[in-house]
Amino acid sequence: MKRSKLFAITLQSKSGLIFFFILAAYNLLLGVYLKDFFVLSPMLMTLYLLSALPTLFFVLKIRSTPMRVVVLIVLFLVMVMSIVSALSCRRLLPMLMFVVTAIEMMYFGIVDNSSGKDKLLTKIYVLAVSVCIIVALILSYNFVYKPEAPYLSNGRDTLWDTQTEELADEICAGCETDEEKVRVFYDWIITNFEYDYDCYPLFQYFDVRKTLRTKQGICFDFAHLFAAFCRSQNIPCYAVDGISRKNNVDRHTWNRVYYDGTWWNVDITTDNSRTANGKELYGFHKLEGAFVPDEDFFITKIY
Repeated sequence: MKRSKLFAITLQSKSGLIFFFILAAYNLLLGVYLKDFFVLSPMLMTLYLLSALPTLFFVLKIRSTPMRVVVLIVLFLVMVMSIVSALSCRRLLPMLMFVVTAIEMMYFGIVDNSSGKDKLLTKIYVLAVSVCIIVALILSYNFVYKPEAPYLSNGRDTLWDTQTEELADEICAGCETDEEKVRVFYDWIITNFEYDYDCYPLFQYFDVRKTLRTKQGICFDFAHLFAAFCRSQNIPCYAVDGISRKNNVDRHTWNRVYYDGTWWNVDITTDNSRTANGKELYGFHKLEGAFVPDEDFFITKIY
């Protein structure tokens, strides 16, 4: 009898355990899908931890108001970071993380309204999980706002997996210099991809698997695929967003890549179109630096 009472007090209620198993299954499936990205992207791994760690709050029954407040504050911070990450990095995972965290907050704030005292072990457990989440939040903030060598980073707007890196290795096999690698990536994308005129994304983000599978995309996809190829070979490369100086409705994304001691402007989308129409290519234009203004576009973001 004493054991059963201890069990009831220590473990979560039936509804809480149902939530736990559903969320655990969701995060397990998501982890299996993203496992090839985790190897190369510590940022994506950190965001995944922010989705998975709050699930641990459902293991124990949290009765006291102070502990429930701690949980709600931590979940709120995760929600804020998910919004910031989704908007700043244009990744889909933070949006999914936001939905899951919102459900968890509703559970602890509305569904589970039990009251009482928590055992010391429960308090230690909640605080330990909270500390782990806070550490992940700090790491994710650094990845989003203070990335080291953003022109080489994997996981913000530009994301690639192990298969993408293997493909890049295959494409540039035999190339001896960074310039040769850059130009072979440029030629390969122009030759193998078509512009998707039917694409009008509500939320624009780069899906490397979809882009490589369909062999289609828009300027955003081409620029980030090129950046992924270059960065996977440790070649500095930025994606650049801009608004046309002639028509502020027209938006565009292209690249700035570094080799041979110089930054170069590269517009794969424009050259993809010009190749299809038999026109002269834009090619590679030497720049004085990575952040100099553009003649045709007002630059809104370089990343």
